[in-house]
Amino acid sequence: MGYSLEEEIHGYNFVEYAELGKPRYLILGLPDAGIIGPIVASHMVKTLGMKDVIGIESYTYIPPAAIIKEGNVKYPMRIYVKDDISVLVTDISPVPSGIVPLASAIVEFARKRGFEYLIGISGIGNPSRAEIEKPSVYWLATTQDSSKLIEKISSEVKLFPDGIIVGPYAVILKESVKRRVNSLLLLADAFIEIPDPEAAAEITKAISKIINIEIDVSQLLQEAETLRLRLQGLAKETKNTLARVGKGYEYRTPLIYS
Repeated sequence: MGYSLEEEIHGYNFVEYAELGKPRYLILGLPDAGIIGPIVASHMVKTLGMKDVIGIESYTYIPPAAIIKEGNVKYPMRIYVKDDISVLVTDISPVPSGIVPLASAIVEFARKRGFEYLIGISGIGNPSRAEIEKPSVYWLATTQDSSKLIEKISSEVKLFPDGIIVGPYAVILKESVKRRVNSLLLLADAFIEIPDPEAAAEITKAISKIINIEIDVSQLLQEAETLRLRLQGLAKETKNTLARVGKGYEYRTPLIYS
C-alpha cells in the first residue's frame, strides 16, 4: 500500500501522500495584491524541480474543484518539497469565510510539524506602481530568530512602515506571535488589480539569498506578459474575496499615536 496520512485542522484537510520529511522552511504562496505569492511559489517549484507531497482540501471553504495537470488530478492547494525547502502553492482562492481558518490552520500545521520558519510572500497594492521601475521589498518578523533571516539582505529590504495589513497574512502574523512561531513576511510594491511578475522577481531574489539557494528569475521576467494573462482570473477572484474581508483598510492610516 502507498504512503498516506491525513489530518484535519480548522476545517482543512492536509492529505500527505508522500513523506514531507523535515524541511526547515515553509514558503507560502497565498494570493494577495499582484498575485505575487502564487507567482513566486510556482516559479520556485518549477525552477528547483520540487515534488508535491501534500494536498490541502476543504469542502466547506474551497470551491469544489480539482486541478488537472498532464492527466493527473491535483488538490487546489499543495505543498511541494525539496531538501530543506517546502512551498505552498494555491491555484484557487478560498471563500471569504475560509481565509481566517486557512491562515490559522497553516500556522498550526507548521508548529505541529516542526518547521523552523514560515516565510510569507505578499504584495502591497501601490496606486503609483506603474511609475516604479524597481519595486521595493519590505519585511516583518514575529520573532528575533525570524528577523535574523534578514541580516544578509538588510541593505536591500525595508522594515514595513506603520500601517495596516488585511487578509490571510494578517492572521498568520498574529497567530505566529501567539504561538511563538518564527514567521517572516516579505512584501513588495505591486499593482492592485493585475498580476505583477516584476515585483515577484524582486521577492524571489530576496528569498534566494535568505535560504542560500540560487533561483534564476530570468525566465520569470521573460514570461511576464504570459503570466499576466494567465493569472488574470485568479487576480479577479482574489480582489473580490479580499474586498469582502476589508482589504480597503490597508489604504488608510492606523489609529496609533505612540
